Amino acid sequence: MSPFPTDMIPNILCRLPVKTLLRFKCVSKPWGSLIDASHFVKSHLHQSLKTNNNVKLFLDNGAEIDDNAYAVDFDSLNNLVQFPRPFTAEITKYRSRIIGSYNGLLAVYHREGGIALWNPSTRKCHYLPALDEDISMDHDTIPGYNYDNSTILGFGYDKITEDYKVVKMLRSKTQNCFKVTIYGQKSNTWRRIKDCPYDIPINYNDGAYVNNAIHWVGDEILSGRNVIFGLHLNTEEYFEVPEGKRSSEDKKCGAYYCEGFSYMNVGVLGGCLCVSRDFSSCPIEDHVNIWVMKEYGVKESWTELLYLSRNQWVTNIFHTRAVGYARDGNKVLLDDGGGQQPAWFNLEDESSHLLCIPGAPQLVSTIIYVESLVSVS
Repeated sequence: MSPFPTDMIPNILCRLPVKTLLRFKCVSKPWGSLIDASHFVKSHLHQSLKTNNNVKLFLDNGAEIDDNAYAVDFDSLNNLVQFPRPFTAEITKYRSRIIGSYNGLLAVYHREGGIALWNPSTRKCHYLPALDEDISMDHDTIPGYNYDNSTILGFGYDKITEDYKVVKMLRSKTQNCFKVTIYGQKSNTWRRIKDCPYDIPINYNDGAYVNNAIHWVGDEILSGRNVIFGLHLNTEEYFEVPEGKRSSEDKKCGAYYCEGFSYMNVGVLGGCLCVSRDFSSCPIEDHVNIWVMKEYGVKESWTELLYLSRNQWVTNIFHTRAVGYARDGNKVLLDDGGGQQPAWFNLEDESSHLLCIPGAPQLVSTIIYVESLVSVS
């Protein structure tokens, strides 16, 4: 029998799940060095993203203090796993929350404990250093259980410098602005950048990372005009995103005039920027519209994905955000952002059913991540 070609080994290994690869590191020193090598980590990640394999649904307990986190295979909703969270909750009684996911890394925020970069697949965690006192002491803290309007967060990846970054905006006590700091994984330091030129009076979601920028919804400080804006992670410049129509094209609610939504959130769906608008002030019926920007930066590419009325929805309609498409593209998982029970919405017949995973907490917030070997530091 001819010897097995060793140059085939990396090609085979990069198709395996992370749990298996971590076991295989013990096979031999050469295998351990190969699996730890940066070029193999990139190849494994590229293979998972190309095939859409190793995609997990993270389940964040939204009903009670829980030091455990949960995840399942996103396609099958099987293979439930449980692992410890980076921050415990016994002392402060505040839960941590996931503020973003990219390439298998999750950014986790705890109001008193700080921020951590966490890879749940490798169980590795890196706690970020604290901010300088001159910034943190000037923070106009508003007590809140989960989100507040004085601490604005975002997580993303600068593809130009290949650096994972966390953005933290703190409302100043002494100035009418948000002071903005940005953390780079490579330097393991925070840097102060230009103040945010927008106010963020309502905050129900963390920043949405698309196209090398993190996006939020805010108001122009002078005019009060509501806009979608981004912060480019490489140039560190702020910019506005062109907005499309603000209400359903066919006016499903039947109202002659329905433009006055109560709030707007941005998110990511299928790699595209999306926006959900709450029309709880509609004179006919409470409803939410979700739009998707099919071509980034092109105003005309905004496409209405769905319309949800309170009567047809099976969970809390407020703060609704899109999590992800099912593999066949016919359903989208929706989350209310407040730790209620997520649900599937069928885009063809507009039916819906609650997400139910045996063994997992019933009331959860969800986020998608891909299993990877990416290092947290």
